[in-house]
Amino acid sequence: MLPRDSNNRSMTRRACLRSSLELAIGTALGASAAPRVFGQSVSLAATELRPGILQLAGGGGNIVLLHTPDGGALVDSGLAADEADLLGAVSAKLSGRPLSALFNTHWHLDHTGANAAFGEKGTRIVAHENTRLWMSTEHYVDWQDRTYEPRPAAALPTDTFYSSDPQPIRMEIGGQAIEYAYLREAHTDGDIYVFFPDRNVLVAGGAVSVGAYPVLDFATGGWIGGLENATRALLDVADSDTLIVPASGPAQRRSHLLSQLEMISAVRERVANMMRQGKSVEEMLEAGVTSEFDEFWGDNRERFVSNVYGGFWWQGRLDGSL
Repeated sequence: MLPRDSNNRSMTRRACLRSSLELAIGTALGASAAPRVFGQSVSLAATELRPGILQLAGGGGNIVLLHTPDGGALVDSGLAADEADLLGAVSAKLSGRPLSALFNTHWHLDHTGANAAFGEKGTRIVAHENTRLWMSTEHYVDWQDRTYEPRPAAALPTDTFYSSDPQPIRMEIGGQAIEYAYLREAHTDGDIYVFFPDRNVLVAGGAVSVGAYPVLDFATGGWIGGLENATRALLDVADSDTLIVPASGPAQRRSHLLSQLEMISAVRERVANMMRQGKSVEEMLEAGVTSEFDEFWGDNRERFVSNVYGGFWWQGRLDGSL
């Protein structure tokens, strides 16, 4: 049973100020805080988050490279259009040392587009099994009105897991620990986080959004209740010093997760209640179901509320179990 929040809380002035500070911190790290069109390609820009941890921003979504004297690991591969830039950046940083693993935080093309370039080189590609299934199957995403074709064999994850156990799976590359775990039915139904505990950097993929409302891909298993649970899980991993890498935009601190949780909890409760009253998406928007959050979270509220609504129906969650 998913947790229920009985209070329709609004974002407080303190939360706004706290999260604005985190955006300033992210900008100081050298990344842009401006929201980007979903899946848009722009030039890669590198920022060293912590020693040995590089954020490559702009390849559709954030990409993170662990580089050590013995090799490296990559989290997400961006868009296919940016493949050459990414290969060049990885090659330059590793200087011939092996890239031991590529992690996919979920299936979307702005995070897996360059997979094949690494798969063809024999790189181990790690993901949840649901991510591999979506990538290997033709499927239609109705909220985008788009059909996705199966990806080539070289692009598919080679090392997948099924477990929803919150305990992370651990590995070590170049003497650096890596932990990853499933975030069930959040942004999609195949989300994972990747955590570098030695550097205290947490890569959250589509489960964390900056400068825009989160994308809830209900056609492939995402929904707001799952994203609420995922945000709580990420809060359990992070501490006040953790740098959290979102889908796109600058790295954040733990306080941003608290602000995201506050917004998600309030909107989830309100939309569920209005759906039980037979309200449409248009009526919810007219009633200002997200009004106090719009300035902070961006101007994509129509898509967000529509996908929250679609996710409730898709998941069949209006049964009192919220």
